[in-house]
Amino acid sequence: MSFRRLLSIMEELQNYVEQGIPILIEGKKDEEALKKLGINGNFIKVSGSPFKLFEIAELATSSSSKVIILTDFDKKGAELAKRLSEDIQSLGSHPILEIRRKIMGITRRYIKDIESLPKHLEQLELEERPHDDSYYHQNFCLGY
Repeated sequence: MSFRRLLSIMEELQNYVEQGIPILIEGKKDEEALKKLGINGNFIKVSGSPFKLFEIAELATSSSSKVIILTDFDKKGAELAKRLSEDIQSLGSHPILEIRRKIMGITRRYIKDIESLPKHLEQLELEERPHDDSYYHQNFCLGY
């Protein structure tokens, strides 16, 4: 059940990406993980950026009236999500936090960051479909 729900969330994320909505993530490993899942969007990395958070929010909102916030699920990620959300709203745009909340709801006890999503999804699939062909690998992990 969690496998299918998580796949559905990844499809929802892909739909947003296809609309050109940028995704705020923490770092390079998060981008690599999402790309392994077939998500190839306009990623804007927060950590290691020479810009202040408000400047990152300005950059994200310059190309779209909506911005997906997909920071990690730890305390730092929660603080980043809150600050970015406030900055995006202050700029008159709409922060999308639902994807992050949904992923957290399913994975809370198992993973704490975006970079762990591909491996976690693969484990969920093995639990749910131990004898089937790997849907996950066929449809998401082109890099394996």
